Amino acid sequence: MNIHSLIENPQFYGRRRGRKLSKSGQLAIKYGIDYFIKEEEISNIFNYQKHIVLEIGFGDGENLINSAKINSNFLYIGADPFLNTTAKCLIKILKYNLKNIFIWPDDIRKILKFFPDDSVSEIKILFPDPWPKKKHRNRRLIQNEFIRTIYPIIKHQGTVTIATDHDLLKKWVLEKFQNYKEFEWVVKSSNDWRLRPKDCFQTKYELKSINQKRKPSWFVFKKK
Repeated sequence: MNIHSLIENPQFYGRRRGRKLSKSGQLAIKYGIDYFIKEEEISNIFNYQKHIVLEIGFGDGENLINSAKINSNFLYIGADPFLNTTAKCLIKILKYNLKNIFIWPDDIRKILKFFPDDSVSEIKILFPDPWPKKKHRNRRLIQNEFIRTIYPIIKHQGTVTIATDHDLLKKWVLEKFQNYKEFEWVVKSSNDWRLRPKDCFQTKYELKSINQKRKPSWFVFKKK
């Protein structure tokens, strides 16, 4: 049975596709199909002995690819519903012949409920869409229900890392996670949220943000 027939499809906002894929992008989608998570085999990709990292919204894949290259013993799951960035990421995966990545080319909320409990060591959400208008705040990924959904799948002492350069979203993220007492904000000094964590790589978006004089913040929350 197709898993999509069993789940509630969340309302998705934003683009799923931009300009026409380049020839290399089309080939990457064709030859990278084995990297896609197959709906009927979701549970099979989990290995409780593995350090599993879920990156939601990987963009062009700079952080996902570089992380997978230096941590070959980790398993990475990347989720992004935008076809063009998925194609760019797959080009890099194929180029480096990476074997420790799976891709979900759709809204992650569609499959989170099928993740086993205590299976994911880290979740990374780098520069999600802030949806800054008040009328659009329900479109933000970080919501109470989202936090309740990811909590059981994270291992004890596992972490959620969120980066944003938008002041409104910074306050929103802190409020949502600090209201959920089962997570602890990992912070001892201002450098802990002003500086990119050592296990994250600079992305094209972060560089653009810095060049435009915006100040990215990095929040790490640990499961108690």
